[in-house]
Amino acid sequence: MECDLDAVLFRHDTDGCDSAGHHVQYSPRVEGLAMVEWDGFPRRGRALSSIYDGLDRMTEEIAEHGVPFHTVTEWGDTFPWLFAGISHAGSDPDPFDLRLFDEPTSPRAPARWKDLLRASAFETIVHARQVHETRIVVHEQPGAGVLEAEGAADGHATADLGVLLAVTVADCVPIYLLDVDARAVALLHGGWRGIAAGILPRGITLLETRWGTDPRRLLVHLGPAICGACYEVGPEVFSALGAEVPSHSAPVDVRGVLAQQARAAGVPPESITVSGLCTLCGDGNLFSHRGGRSERQVAFLGIRP
Repeated sequence: MECDLDAVLFRHDTDGCDSAGHHVQYSPRVEGLAMVEWDGFPRRGRALSSIYDGLDRMTEEIAEHGVPFHTVTEWGDTFPWLFAGISHAGSDPDPFDLRLFDEPTSPRAPARWKDLLRASAFETIVHARQVHETRIVVHEQPGAGVLEAEGAADGHATADLGVLLAVTVADCVPIYLLDVDARAVALLHGGWRGIAAGILPRGITLLETRWGTDPRRLLVHLGPAICGACYEVGPEVFSALGAEVPSHSAPVDVRGVLAQQARAAGVPPESITVSGLCTLCGDGNLFSHRGGRSERQVAFLGIRP
């Protein structure tokens, strides 16, 4: 079942740019967030607990069937009925690539998707061909196995037990949404085009409409992605994101933009967490398109059967 809600784009303020060409972190000004220093780069963080302290929120595990993945530790510890994480390259000479649609395709990917399903102990894993847009598919009793949604989509949502939602990423942001009260979840693929088009507020609106989610009680996790220090883009991307437009290419923090969008939609800052893992400069053994890798990892989220 397709969500056909209109997308919403929230605008935000940004920091200025150094005309001398020095590094400037472009991040949204988020009410209730304070600047913190981490690894030498300025980051946005909550005064009580930085939203960029996510390094201790991701734990590496090697499951059965040789499936390497990180889990969202805090969510897993707090909600044992939830399974949330992301695969990574692993230690095998042949990286654990789950690319199905991008060229060149990975010949081992179909079997590895089945390995991920078996390792998760879920009945179903659902995914779709992603096109950097805002379509979100609601899954109800989809059947068993590794299933591709009908038509392209960049998000999935469900309240069914045993249905594992999945998106492929390699610099883009996996956006995890959790309504604990309704036990409903959504997983979104956040490239800059989808972020600009409003896939996150659209996902929040879908949860509100479908399951009565109160954004004030929603949990949002922004998973491993290219960090603001590494992601240099042209002025047209700043314009699309509703940010102050620099005169030249500059780094942009898309997870900071998403945090602002979540706040604008009513999610409290203490309910927003951000992984500290960068796909390009981090040590999470993750694939990066900007780093010249063609492989893909899979982010996943679901309610255990």
